[in-house]
Amino acid sequence: MEADGKSSSIVSGYQVPGGYEKKRAPNGVILVPQPTEDPEDPLNWSLWNKCTITGIWCLGAFVSTASGLGNALGYFVQAKLYHKDDPVQLSYSVVAATAGIAVGPVFAVTLGRRYGRSFVFFWSMVGLLATGIWSALMTEGNQYIPFVIARLFGGFFGGNAAALGADTILDLFFLHQRGKGLTVLNLSFLGGVVVGPTLSGFIVGNASWTIQFWWSNGLELIIILLSLAFLEDTSYDRTTKNPEQPHARPRSFWARKSAIFLYYPRIMPPVSAAESILSQKAAMLSHQLRMPNVSMLETYRVPVADRMVVLFCLWFGVAFAQLYGFWANDGIPLWICRRKGGLWQPEYRLHALWFPCFVALPIALGLYGASLQYHLHFMVLAIANFLGGFATNCMVPVTVNYIIECFKGHASEAAAIMGIYRLALSLSIPFFAPAWVERIGFGWCLGMAAILSAVVYSSVILLILRGNLIRGWSIERVASNDEGEKLIANADSVEKM
Repeated sequence: MEADGKSSSIVSGYQVPGGYEKKRAPNGVILVPQPTEDPEDPLNWSLWNKCTITGIWCLGAFVSTASGLGNALGYFVQAKLYHKDDPVQLSYSVVAATAGIAVGPVFAVTLGRRYGRSFVFFWSMVGLLATGIWSALMTEGNQYIPFVIARLFGGFFGGNAAALGADTILDLFFLHQRGKGLTVLNLSFLGGVVVGPTLSGFIVGNASWTIQFWWSNGLELIIILLSLAFLEDTSYDRTTKNPEQPHARPRSFWARKSAIFLYYPRIMPPVSAAESILSQKAAMLSHQLRMPNVSMLETYRVPVADRMVVLFCLWFGVAFAQLYGFWANDGIPLWICRRKGGLWQPEYRLHALWFPCFVALPIALGLYGASLQYHLHFMVLAIANFLGGFATNCMVPVTVNYIIECFKGHASEAAAIMGIYRLALSLSIPFFAPAWVERIGFGWCLGMAAILSAVVYSSVILLILRGNLIRGWSIERVASNDEGEKLIANADSVEKM
């Protein structure tokens, strides 16, 4: 299909009982949802356009957390500048940024429904750049409170891309492609969580702490310019009876960009605040077991920069999680769907969690505990970091994808509340982990965590086995999914993805 320079690889050939011929991908998978004949339908856009828009959202998700957590180790060197001896007061800037990242998406989702997701994303990047410059200029001893306020607003603007991007992925990609899209988006967000603090350690050990913000400011400016040039609004109402008129967009470049970034009529059907809250409450609680805090590495008594070398292994864990997710998060569900006769169930997504949750994470926690308890070689700690980074970053895209497919009409809300749950549970660890370690030691603490991580996976197994029944308990008007859709017409003839 080609229209106005936009093309997609779609073929036809599956005849349904009513006589309607459904469109299929070149590998034989039936397209869900079915694309319209409208050239403005994002599903009909070229792969280049889809990947470009997704890439901009991923860069935004990455820099948002990398910038928000970029001062993770900077406050150690800021103590002298701001005349703060209390470590609790010194950590206010990091806590403020984290709180902003948690709360920001709740407001962004509501604004995105009213003004458009691309509109909110663009101006969030502008706000993030402004607060980054503000933070970098707070170099006087009496500017600590303004610095903390700048970090709060930086987190508020910076936590929006991953939540709003979830709906964008659903707009651009078919059901059998969403696993890859959401994997790239979520791992970009989580990659910033790893890269920001790691670079912070290297920077504060070798240069001015303000560089923590200037490098991300440059990337934010690049994203703003890319958004102006290439970002499109992907909202598309498939319920309208006349798809031509409502989806007509300005043809000229400047008129189209003005419509997106200055004013843009809402295309998506309205969602009330009550529905948004209900969809958030209905989203299943997801936890992400994180590797222990950097302070645990102090047992090795090495400089901060050397500790960052060990934490650098997390980068490789994220990279391998990206590769695993790109293959498994669509490939495994489609393989199971083929074996089950071609009818889709959202629970097929959860089978991609067996290796990272049931194997990699318990091993990582066990190695980490043994290394800290018995002061094993540094490489054991590095391997534990790698496996932990791989496992935890494999879990998030799959669980978020599953929840989004259970509430596909409220993807942004579901992604936002999942982020809040993960962040809240992660922030709760410091309230009990130190006392736990003091009581029984690193070995038993992390050894028990390894055992519990495998036990807790039984809840995922319950969803795999009885998820269709559990989904039936959700409130009907917010719960929607593609269960029962014929995804593979002739399972035996479909080529491997």
